[in-house]
Amino acid sequence: MVKLVDRYVGRAALTGMLAVWFAMTMLFILFSLLGELRDTQGNYGTGDVFWFILLTTPRMAYQIFPVSALLGALVGVGGLAAANELVVFRTSGVSRFRLAIAGIAGAMLLTVPVLIMGEWVAPAAEQQARAFRLSEMVGRAIIGGPSGVWMRDGNDIVNIQLPLLSANRGEQSVEFNDIVIYNFSDNSRLQAITRADNAFHTGESWTLENVSTVHFSDSGARSSRSAEQIWPTEVKPELLDSAVTRPSRLSLRSLWEYLGYLNENGLDDRVYQAALWEKILFPFTVIALVLAGMPFVFGAARMHNLGVRLFFGMMLGGLFMIASRAFQKFGDVYDLPAVLTIILPPLLLAVVATLVLRRSV
Repeated sequence: MVKLVDRYVGRAALTGMLAVWFAMTMLFILFSLLGELRDTQGNYGTGDVFWFILLTTPRMAYQIFPVSALLGALVGVGGLAAANELVVFRTSGVSRFRLAIAGIAGAMLLTVPVLIMGEWVAPAAEQQARAFRLSEMVGRAIIGGPSGVWMRDGNDIVNIQLPLLSANRGEQSVEFNDIVIYNFSDNSRLQAITRADNAFHTGESWTLENVSTVHFSDSGARSSRSAEQIWPTEVKPELLDSAVTRPSRLSLRSLWEYLGYLNENGLDDRVYQAALWEKILFPFTVIALVLAGMPFVFGAARMHNLGVRLFFGMMLGGLFMIASRAFQKFGDVYDLPAVLTIILPPLLLAVVATLVLRRSV
């Protein structure tokens, strides 16, 4: 009997989550589409906008899934409460906490493919989307991928192998490490290869640090080194900033590789630590939000319609997201461990929801 109830409640939760997730994804696609259509410029036209939106859809669907799971649970399981089916289950001896666990089990069935999409599909598509958009807007060939950012700058082919996002007391900035510049002549002959540890913009021009250059000519190759060297390029800092994929949109594998590099070189890894733990704890965040929605199901859902249940869910989800981001910023400012700033909000939410569900009625 209990297993049959578990499957029934889990199926209702899963159906509601699928419906809400699809609806919210379509809504975000529409908003993103309208925003992109206002920003068309250069060669970036309407057809390019639709291609860009298509590539960024997996990322949007992944990011909005936790809140969609909360709303979907309210819709699916709340529908059972509105029809007094949960009352029947309760009088049959099934606890509210057991019914909530059944709803969470339904959510986990959908969370697994979402995790796969977030790890293998969304990061690669996002990199290609950002590179494509920038290429069309600025008229330069830009490619994003596992080997960093590639772009064409006149007769140069530039590879920024490690574009990094750093945080200093809550303020984020972009750093460029391991730069390789391939310089070609007008007849496409390789003239020089320049490597630099990092690059920074002085406000007027780019400067390369720890530079080594190999020059090629008919008489052979010669090398040179310098501590600093001006990089003669028309590439603006804003362009390269936009070309960097934010840590929250990277895969776990990429985040692990970046963290290894940062640790080896003694660089600040807070932003990447936070993104790594956010990915690892993604299923726990979904569980916490779905669990937090269950008290509304057993209470208000019996008396209110679908619109009111969605309002409760959106309010709870919005407050949770605001609190989570605020606590992360607080942790950045006061140098708290990244794992603590990520795990504490969903943990507190889950504990409070569990205590409410276990309370006798």
